Amino acid sequence: MGSSPTIRKPLGVRATPEEHERISEAARRERRSVNSFVLRAALQAAEAAEGAPRRRTPEEVQAAIHRAQELMRPYREPGRSLVDELLAERRAEASRE
Repeated sequence: MGSSPTIRKPLGVRATPEEHERISEAARRERRSVNSFVLRAALQAAEAAEGAPRRRTPEEVQAAIHRAQELMRPYREPGRSLVDELLAERRAEASRE
């Protein structure tokens, strides 16, 4: 069995002249090519993003809020506002300070 050659795909990045100069200078300091420098930085960012929690869509957030409201519905007392009670408590605390 022979080994197959590594297939490389280009990544296109556009930068302002100032951004390009900053990246080029950083690459020179590390004695790397700009391509190598940018690829390494991109791979490090990709690895960091893999461990980061996924951002929720607005629809997912709304669905979660709706589910929480449904779960709490049996515990609500008609005519009682927990928000109003919480605000009243906070205002009372603030006036005592």
